[in-house]
Amino acid sequence: MAMAPGYAVQEIEPGQCLQLRRDVLWPQLELAQCRLQGDEQARHFGICVEGVVVSCLSLFEMGDGIYQLRKFATHAGFRNQGLGSALLAHAIAHVQAAGARGMVLNARLSALPFYRRHGFVRHGRAWRKSGVDFVEMRLQAR
Repeated sequence: MAMAPGYAVQEIEPGQCLQLRRDVLWPQLELAQCRLQGDEQARHFGICVEGVVVSCLSLFEMGDGIYQLRKFATHAGFRNQGLGSALLAHAIAHVQAAGARGMVLNARLSALPFYRRHGFVRHGRAWRKSGVDFVEMRLQAR
């Protein structure tokens, strides 16, 4: 699916992710609790509409040429428009340009088809955290 015209992926500051992380991933938390250890060293990418981040993700360098994708969120009103796919493609291109060996992420089971379309492969068994089922997925850099 092509991304709707007029949107662009850009690098954003860690603090710009917090509201969307809270709204989509952790509505029960206070905004300050949505910060992650390592946020200041990670790379954050987002798509903004009228100055508001509507889709974002964070890339953490884990060492040994591996990046972990974390806290990928898209505002409900902007889903199914190709924004998430464009953002993930941008992150993959960034990791490849950095010469990385690959990427890992912990996906909600409901998101497996999305990540598979982008070349990620399930690794290991699913687990449950806070009532949500997750599985590790990996992508080998090309």
